Amino acid sequence: MKRWLLACVSMLCMVALLVGCGNDTAKQGKHLNVGLYWFGETLDPTHEWDAWTLTRIGAGETLATVTPDMKFVGQLADSWENIDETTWKFHIRENVKFHNGTAMTPQKVKESIEYTMKQSPRSAKAVKIESITVDGQNLIIKTTEPNGSLLSSLTEPAFVIMDTADLKDVASKPVLTGPYKITSFTKGESLELTAFADYWGGKPGLDSVTVKDIEDNNKRAMALQSKDVDVIQKVDSANRSLFKDGFNIQEVAGVRIMMLKINHTEASALHDKNVRSAVAHIINYDTMAKVIGGGALAGGAPFPPSADLGYDGLSNKEVTDLAKANELLTQAGYAKNGNGIYAKDGKELKLTLAIWGKDTSMYEEIQQELKPAGIAVELRKLQSPNEVDTLGADAFDLVERNVVTMSTNDPYWFLSLFYKSGSKANVGGYNNPQVDALIDKLAVTFDQNERTDVAKQVQSILLDDVADIYLLYPAANVVSTSKVKNVPVHPIDYYLLTKDSTIE
Repeated sequence: MKRWLLACVSMLCMVALLVGCGNDTAKQGKHLNVGLYWFGETLDPTHEWDAWTLTRIGAGETLATVTPDMKFVGQLADSWENIDETTWKFHIRENVKFHNGTAMTPQKVKESIEYTMKQSPRSAKAVKIESITVDGQNLIIKTTEPNGSLLSSLTEPAFVIMDTADLKDVASKPVLTGPYKITSFTKGESLELTAFADYWGGKPGLDSVTVKDIEDNNKRAMALQSKDVDVIQKVDSANRSLFKDGFNIQEVAGVRIMMLKINHTEASALHDKNVRSAVAHIINYDTMAKVIGGGALAGGAPFPPSADLGYDGLSNKEVTDLAKANELLTQAGYAKNGNGIYAKDGKELKLTLAIWGKDTSMYEEIQQELKPAGIAVELRKLQSPNEVDTLGADAFDLVERNVVTMSTNDPYWFLSLFYKSGSKANVGGYNNPQVDALIDKLAVTFDQNERTDVAKQVQSILLDDVADIYLLYPAANVVSTSKVKNVPVHPIDYYLLTKDSTIE
């Protein structure tokens, strides 16, 4: 009996020792636990928007990337140039290996880009590539038409370069080139990475990384506060007070905007520029930012300061000025009636604001600000943002919009989608031939300084026209324990971990 008990005790000790060794191995060296707010369905770079996770976790890389100060720099291409309006030359970086040890050659890069175009129609539409040929260490890309946005489109994570000869596990372990190699993926839960010893950029600052999918804001914040994770993206204003001593909060104005699209058709009272300008002068932009919180900045222009498109130099940004609002409404022929509401020809000035988001607090605040100023506002709840593009001209005066203005560090997508005459997302019917011409010019302008100048011109005209009301810019933020180093906050939030990220 004694021998049997001794054998059991020995066996239990061995199991405990093995388990302990297993945990030590998993956490050996510098290990970082990350909490993300979204994973996607897979890790296949070409599936919907799933590739955004790949660049966040330091696994995937593109030909060029965007710095936190919104500049293009080389990544897997170390230089590029325009040969002519439809021809680009990219010099592919040498001595780069995929995570399976295979050399990344220009031919491999060509095959990766072509695969993405084949699998992802939206990606193919963005780049407008007709052909790709290999010329030594260069790729020669021909486009179907002049495309000044090609470089920026190739920075979108869908175009991370992968080894398309090794696609057997593309949905869970795509073969990429970044400082960290994916070793396992559990949908909706977590993924594991290890440092890639042959990374072209040098030794990564971490030995391993665990990334957890924590989509609930409160649960994600609590995971960091309890040190279950070391760093998270997106802390809302309700949870900021959790992070004081021992934590670092980094934030920057992102490239997202919350705005009100205006109905410019004759079906709306806002067809009159004086009326829509009056509304823009009544809204308190500082209050809007405070309502949203989390480091949001007051709006006033189509692009946020972080976009580096001349925000500070715009002299006609939307500002709060109640006296000016009253003057504009008087000029438009309105006068306050016995109810304290502006009216014209016996008809009160009442606006319908269509909203779809779960948080209605900001729009209720707008309703409360406009009422004492003499404008009645009805909030109309939509079922989803998909309804916005199909709203009839008589269904709204203002509609909620929450969009990324420069997801690939380029203004063309936002301007062409929301302000080009006839565009589906231009639901308010805004129409200015000068703006249309400038957007067309932007499409065929390749010099980045010239593109910035064109975007500035468009912004100025949009503000003169009171095309829309630009409420605020939500902040991008990263919160970590004080032991975490070199995990920078980026205006484009699909960038997070880098080679230099580490933990003490």
